[in-house]
Amino acid sequence: MRKRIARAMLLLTALLACGCASRGEETMKAEFFDVGKADAALLTLPGGRRVMIDAGTNKEGKHLAERLTEGGVTALDALIVTHFDKDHVGGADKLLESLDVAQVVMPDYAKDGKQYEQFMEALESSPATRVTRMGTGETLSLDLGGEATLTLTSAHETDYGRDEENDFSLALRVVYGGTRFLFTGDAEDARQRELLAEGDVACDVLKVPHHGRLHEASAAFVQAAAPKIAFVSDSDEEPADAALLALLRETGCAVYSARDGDLTVFSDGERVWAEQ
Repeated sequence: MRKRIARAMLLLTALLACGCASRGEETMKAEFFDVGKADAALLTLPGGRRVMIDAGTNKEGKHLAERLTEGGVTALDALIVTHFDKDHVGGADKLLESLDVAQVVMPDYAKDGKQYEQFMEALESSPATRVTRMGTGETLSLDLGGEATLTLTSAHETDYGRDEENDFSLALRVVYGGTRFLFTGDAEDARQRELLAEGDVACDVLKVPHHGRLHEASAAFVQAAAPKIAFVSDSDEEPADAALLALLRETGCAVYSARDGDLTVFSDGERVWAEQ
């Protein structure tokens, strides 16, 4: 009897181990890095494909590249630079110098700035990296295999009437099974309204636009997105607007801040959960 029980326990343990391994292979995760008031997130798709969304500041770039390589990440299937503000593109040159990057996707405009110039120089030194510039009003599907779908949309206009280019931000929608992730760069009023007009902002996980700044479109955007989990890339020096955080929490959303450290969000295709 004891031997039969022991064999049964061993079999149960083996089955549980197999089940855990299977779930691990089928799990998608998004790692939102604490890089201050800046954006850097690593998406690991089922099957192991990796996509980086923005690269933080120039100061954080070297540290970010070291963290990735120390964690066993030596290559990226895609690097998406949502726009060319220094807190999004600043560390991109360090990633290109440290990792094998198969593809870079970015908006089709140029910026007068040191970090942008360093990024361009790093791209020129990476001939194996395929570069895709998204023009006005374009949609791009990233074919990385597997069950997850990744769709990018670009800004609808070429001029938003001011010096800054936050509204040029690319938006990334990721769908895995019945779960949805939305990355919004620094979308302000005009870009948030464009995304609402596209009619596809409902999500389980939201990278909150523009570091948690409150805009006229914020209430409508948050209501339409209705996320279960939201990540705000703010800092102690420049925290998110309390009114914007209140809007998120009113929907029942769990709100996480970069001020509390890195956040990892998982999806098994049916549910999402977070660890910080």
